[in-house]
Amino acid sequence: MNEENVKLARIKKSSHTGKIVSNILCIITIVGCVLAIVAGIAILSMGSRFDEALSAAQEQGTVTMSTKIGSANLFNIDLGDPESIESDIPALQEAIDDHPLSIAYGTYILTMGLFIAVVAVMMKLVSTVFALIEKEDTPFSDKVRKRVTIVLGITSVILLMSSGAAFGILCGLITWVVYTILDYGKTLQIQSDETL
Repeated sequence: MNEENVKLARIKKSSHTGKIVSNILCIITIVGCVLAIVAGIAILSMGSRFDEALSAAQEQGTVTMSTKIGSANLFNIDLGDPESIESDIPALQEAIDDHPLSIAYGTYILTMGLFIAVVAVMMKLVSTVFALIEKEDTPFSDKVRKRVTIVLGITSVILLMSSGAAFGILCGLITWVVYTILDYGKTLQIQSDETL
């Protein structure tokens, strides 16, 4: 019995640490989200001044549009050809014709800001899972099982939409396995409680 209490205390301590780390990551992602949204709005509001400054910086060699350093790719951002963007709304088409780079980069950064906001929400959900595990008497309660399954399910959907089918399906399988493990743990917990 004493060993059980020690293991439960370790789980609660680990959950407490997980809650703190996920809250810190949530704060970092919120700051990143705010910075991305502010930067995206700033680029969009600069309009043609952004396009002119970017073109001048490219001509001077200060800025390159490449994502390579030497022979290594840093990241793959394909904004497409900003000149090929079209709209049926006359005012928007005029803005696109006037400053296509501002529209392309500003929209991309705003989209990244929204993606980071989703990550911040996920970090908060993960934090609530750790807080629930820390608070409950056993990590195999129905509340914990349900919350873990919901968070992993949402993560599976986000991975499916953002990273592709392979990662989404893999996370879906992990969700199912974790659910069955927690369900089995609950069954063992009930059996253990009945024998006492």
